[in-house]
Amino acid sequence: MNSQRSIEAVRLRAIISAYLGWVMDGYDALLVTPIMPLLGELFFPGPYSLLGGLSTLVATLIGRPLGSVVMGYVGDRFGRRVGLLTTVLGYSLSALVIALLPTYAVIGVLAPLTLLALRFLQGVFLGGEWGPGTAMIMEWSKWRGELTSAFVQSGYPIGVIIATIVNVLFLTYMGPTSFNAYGWRIYMSTGAIVAVLAFVIRSRLIESPLWSRPKANPLTLLFKRGGTQLGFGVLFTGGLLTIYYSTYLIYSDFLKAIGEAAIIPVVMLISTIAAVTAVLLAGPLSLAINYRWFIIGTLIVSLAYAPIALMLSPNLTNLVVLAFIENFAMGLVPYVLIDEFDVQYRASGLGVSYNWGLLIGGWAPMIVGLISPMGLGMVVMMTIGVALTIIGLLMLSRMRK
Repeated sequence: MNSQRSIEAVRLRAIISAYLGWVMDGYDALLVTPIMPLLGELFFPGPYSLLGGLSTLVATLIGRPLGSVVMGYVGDRFGRRVGLLTTVLGYSLSALVIALLPTYAVIGVLAPLTLLALRFLQGVFLGGEWGPGTAMIMEWSKWRGELTSAFVQSGYPIGVIIATIVNVLFLTYMGPTSFNAYGWRIYMSTGAIVAVLAFVIRSRLIESPLWSRPKANPLTLLFKRGGTQLGFGVLFTGGLLTIYYSTYLIYSDFLKAIGEAAIIPVVMLISTIAAVTAVLLAGPLSLAINYRWFIIGTLIVSLAYAPIALMLSPNLTNLVVLAFIENFAMGLVPYVLIDEFDVQYRASGLGVSYNWGLLIGGWAPMIVGLISPMGLGMVVMMTIGVALTIIGLLMLSRMRK
């Protein structure tokens, strides 16, 4: 009995610690989302301030693919635990240095260059989180795969919710003037403080029960045995991330562009709560509806609703509803991908599939920013994302059969 309790305690600790890292990934990655317009003004002053703010998000997104390769390799070669300890330290320290950066008014062009370099470095460590962390949770869990998948994916938007709440609290108690002057630095530094807590918890993490040191290079195994699955996996996640980063995650810049900056905090908070709800519901709903048709159906509905929410009537309600519908599919990403990759190269396969999708979807915010009106650009990119997701999903499903 005591032995059984001990095993369950180890299982719970492993799942919670890996999950907490994914929460912190969302927190640190999107800590800048509510303040992208401010960062644009401080580090990219002038006519390209909007694009400059968006580039701080893009820099992190394009750093993630490199991190998925490096840390996925570490997670497969040396264990999920080692990879997860490294990632959390890396992105927390990057957040702290960003909080201390001088602005353009102080050091000129070095300011935006340094900011983008640090955001890229942060992306490298953040990109290494999902592969080992998802493998750890899915390999320890006793739940149905659909339910575990939804649980895993809820961590990221919960991190975004926490970041949004922290942003609202800072603005409320400091006021816009003080926040814009120096409060944003304290706000950014919270990413390092919280991530250190995650590191302390992870230091007691027990290795996955399925992991064993592979006899060959896991990256070699991945590209030799799982190359085709990897390609379709990247297409699948690339489409989803194109949707994600061309709509809901850039609502702050969209609202500023249409003159509704005052409602940015409430829209971001409620939309993210809606996203978490959809992700968690995706698990149990897919037990009743085939997961393929559930993903395809919800994406088609969200695309049909997008012109209303983003062009005809971009208000609080419509933006929240769109975020809710489009996030159902995100809840099933681990379930779609987990069995495509052998345990010897699973952390690499999962991480690369997810983060290399950003080589497709990571550019969406910049492309949207170049199209006028912005709402039209969001709908166009969302259409492309839905098409890519469905193609990738159907090809993966065909291979699984």
